[in-house]
Amino acid sequence: MTIRQQKNFIKSPPAWFWASVFLLSISGTFYLGLNPELIETWWGYLVGYNVALSLTAGYYIYTDVRRLKRDMGSDIVGSKFTWSFIKIVPMLVIVPVLSFYMFSFQTIQNNVADSENAFDSFSKNFIQQVDGLYEGIDQVRVERYTEQTKRVLTLITSFGNFKKDSETYKISMQAFLEGLIDKGWACQIALLDDQAEIIAKTDDVSNCMAIDDQPLPAIQPVMIFVDAGTNVAQVKMSTRYLTRTPEKNFSSVDVVYATDPGLSNFLLQVGTFTKRTKGIKFDLNTSITQKRFMIDFSSTVLLAVLSALMLVFRMIEKLMRPLNNLSIATREMAKGNYNVRVEQSKDGDDVRLLVDQFNIMSRKIKTSQEGLDTHNLYLETILKYSYGVIALDQNKDIRLINPIIGKMFNIQEEQSFVGGNCSKISAKYPELEALFALTANQFKTQESEWNESLELALLDRHLLLSCQGAKLESQGKILGYVIIIKDISKLNRAQKKAAWGEVAVRMAHEIKNPLTPILLSAQRLRNRFMNSLKDRDLEVIDKTTNTIIDQVKSMDLMVSAFADYANTPQIERKLSNLNEIVSQSISLYDEQEDLKITFDLAKDIPLLLLDSVSLSRVLINLVKNAAESSPHEAIQVNIVTQYLPKEGLVRLSVIDNGEGFDEEVLDRVFEPYVTTKVKGSGLGMAIVQNIVEQHDGRIFAANVKPQGAKITIEFDYQA
Repeated sequence: MTIRQQKNFIKSPPAWFWASVFLLSISGTFYLGLNPELIETWWGYLVGYNVALSLTAGYYIYTDVRRLKRDMGSDIVGSKFTWSFIKIVPMLVIVPVLSFYMFSFQTIQNNVADSENAFDSFSKNFIQQVDGLYEGIDQVRVERYTEQTKRVLTLITSFGNFKKDSETYKISMQAFLEGLIDKGWACQIALLDDQAEIIAKTDDVSNCMAIDDQPLPAIQPVMIFVDAGTNVAQVKMSTRYLTRTPEKNFSSVDVVYATDPGLSNFLLQVGTFTKRTKGIKFDLNTSITQKRFMIDFSSTVLLAVLSALMLVFRMIEKLMRPLNNLSIATREMAKGNYNVRVEQSKDGDDVRLLVDQFNIMSRKIKTSQEGLDTHNLYLETILKYSYGVIALDQNKDIRLINPIIGKMFNIQEEQSFVGGNCSKISAKYPELEALFALTANQFKTQESEWNESLELALLDRHLLLSCQGAKLESQGKILGYVIIIKDISKLNRAQKKAAWGEVAVRMAHEIKNPLTPILLSAQRLRNRFMNSLKDRDLEVIDKTTNTIIDQVKSMDLMVSAFADYANTPQIERKLSNLNEIVSQSISLYDEQEDLKITFDLAKDIPLLLLDSVSLSRVLINLVKNAAESSPHEAIQVNIVTQYLPKEGLVRLSVIDNGEGFDEEVLDRVFEPYVTTKVKGSGLGMAIVQNIVEQHDGRIFAANVKPQGAKITIEFDYQA
């Protein structure tokens, strides 16, 4: 496997591309600055170019940062350095660019602020001038009507003082006021006393109506009202205004004038204009100068920053790519792939020597590993098919447990206990507590090696184990422990079988020879004396000879059983259906009373190499034993077949609800002459075991709860 550099990163434009992008953008900005007449036409194209390339650069920066974060999470060599450098470089780029940007922006802001201040100063002076003009004209108008009213009041007061004591005072004043109206002094005049009672008043004129009907307050000598809509001015004035003294007996006039429409309209327009100029403000955000600067220059600066970042990414990538390839190759080697190589690149001159040394190291490790793999393969094969092995570390936690242990002790998923203590196994499988208590006690001793035998009762079988252990030490330091467990139950049974077979052959030979003369002698005695003796003598001879004949026949049967056990005939195996053998064998018990047989036969049982005759003998013997397991009640027998593909087994179980096996003989139930029945030779189960072992199978005996016994037969099967 060769690690090639171009496959390790997302493809993106090279460094020269981003340099060209930046130069083109900044050149366009300067060109438009030198040729302002082109801004109106070309600035939009420049902004579009800047935005499009900025989005492109942003996408590649985003993908590069994501890849960099992912590499940091995977501890890729060089990724953390790259990230640290990337965090520093933007500051080195952004700070001066932003400084230039802020300086330029501030310059524009200052120019705009100066323009705004100049405009504000002009606006303020202009408004003041307009206000002064308006106020001056208005003041002239007010003074005009005030002086006119003052003259009217003087005339009325002079005439009134002359006619004051006359009985025709009011009539005379009425006539005098109408005379003033006729002479054009005003369009309407009213004379009032100090109680605001009308002394005399001219007629109302429709186009010259009074604006305000309220009387003149005593404390205020003059009031003026102007209505630009009706072109009317109204002046209220008392004699106190003329005398400038707070006299008690005073009179006042209410004079209405028709104003000049041109003057009123002019004052109205000047007032409206003054109000509008006061509301004018200089809006910086809507100025063409600021808008174009913010869009054009800002997009150029943004593209410059992003292009600089892309240049940094590409330059660091060029430097770190070989280190990344070395990191990938190192991880492959850590996974066990020692055939990995790193391809040299023209861009990797800085680390070329390092890559060469790595490739040399990889070749040497591969050569060494091939030899080590061969050695490990031999060792693994031995561990897999020979003994059960448990390896512990210095803390006595499990580091290795081979499949033989799981199969030997029916431990499900034995690899799940790796990393834990042996006590976790005994906690889940209490029947193994004695085994791990033995190993723990042995490892507490000072001996580096030990060897013990142990009988272990599992739920469905009894095992005789040979246990060996050793401490792994180096320079006085304990590195770990090894436990080797071998099931010697089959070897023990074979030894006993061989011993019993030899005993059986000798006993059959030694016993059977005298049985025939004894039987013949007893029969001769009966023939000789049965017809000649009478009474008591006849009874004695008859009983004695019958006893001799029965015992000889019983001994002959026992010797025949010994012979059968010692000389088990060779089986003839052929592909057979286990379920059919079960059905045919058990059909003999269909009509037997007090015995109910049920079946739970799996449909997926494969064909096995079996001797149907000998296996039928096994089934008949097991059902017969089950039927005789309890003389006091009906027996129910359940025959089960199972196919366990994961374990590579076909299992046959015969389960009854009888009294079960005596605990004292449960671990020796397959030995010759081990039985709790009153009648029987004690060789039936031993013969059953012989037949099963001839099929390369295994047989186990166990009790079930609440009562009953279970015989399990297992045949190996590989699909």
